[in-house]
Amino acid sequence: MDKEVIIQESEKFFKENIPKSRVEKNGSYDYYLRHVLGVRKYALQLAERYNADKFVVEVAALLHDVGSDVGREHAVESAKISIEFLSKFDILDETKEKIIKCIERHSMGSKVESIEEQIIQDADGIIFIEDTYKFYFGKGKEKLSLEEARKEAMEKAEGMLNKIKTEEGIKLAKIHLVKCFEYLKTAY
Repeated sequence: MDKEVIIQESEKFFKENIPKSRVEKNGSYDYYLRHVLGVRKYALQLAERYNADKFVVEVAALLHDVGSDVGREHAVESAKISIEFLSKFDILDETKEKIIKCIERHSMGSKVESIEEQIIQDADGIIFIEDTYKFYFGKGKEKLSLEEARKEAMEKAEGMLNKIKTEEGIKLAKIHLVKCFEYLKTAY
C-alpha cells in the first residue's frame, strides 16, 4: 500500500466530485475546497498532538463530505461512496474500516470510539467556526429571512463547538469563535 498515492488519489477524487449542494450561487466551490482542506489541516495537526494515525485521518478528512448532496445523512452517504472509492486500493481491511468509521461518525451527535474519529469531528467543527460558517449563512439566506438565517448559523456554530472534545481542538476553535459570532451578528 503506497499511502502517498492513496492520499493523492483521495484529494483528486474529492476535487472531481464536488457535491452540488456545496457550490455557491456564482458557481464557485471555494468554500467547499477550503472546508475540506481545512479539515485535513486540523486533522493532521490534532493527529500529531494526540499520536493518532495520520494516514487514516488525512484520507477521512479528504472524503468526509463527498456525499453531502443527500443532506442530513451525508456522513453515511459519504462513507458509502468512500467504501467504493477505497476498494480499488490495497489497504488493510482494519485501516479501511477506521477511515470509514471516521467518515460515518463526523457529524454532530455521532458517538465516537477512537481518537481518529474524534479528530475528524474536531477538525470539521474547527474549520466551520473558522470559515465555513459564512457559506452556511449565505445558503441560509437563500431560503430564510436574514434573522432566521443568522439564528440558524449561530446555532450550527454552537453545535460545532460542542462536538469538539479534545483539549487542543477546543483551544483552536475558541481562537475563531469570537470572530464567527461577531460576523454573524452583523452580517446581512
